[in-house]
Amino acid sequence: MIDSNDVKNILGNNIRKLRLAKGLSQEQLAEAVGLERDSISSIETGRAFTSSEALAKFANFFNVELNYLFNSNNIEEIDKIVDFKKEINRALNGCTLDFLKNIYKIVIALKK
Repeated sequence: MIDSNDVKNILGNNIRKLRLAKGLSQEQLAEAVGLERDSISSIETGRAFTSSEALAKFANFFNVELNYLFNSNNIEEIDKIVDFKKEINRALNGCTLDFLKNIYKIVIALKK
């Protein structure tokens, strides 16, 4: 059985993971969605919920469906994304600028 605290915690965890996956601070996310940093902190820790307007802003900012923010299975997926980004950064450490430019072009081409 799910209760309101579970909903707040799932939402908060997903927003936190999405924020970290983008490499943003709470302050940067707050500025992007028009909230205070303290509000972001309260949402991420499950101490507070947010308005439907703010939920729409989060979904639009992170380019996800609204239901994604409430799915507890997404936390694992987001963790894997963050881990892959860290591994990619480690693998690219020490590469030349020309090599990095080529990798960037490949990534852009794959995203299309």
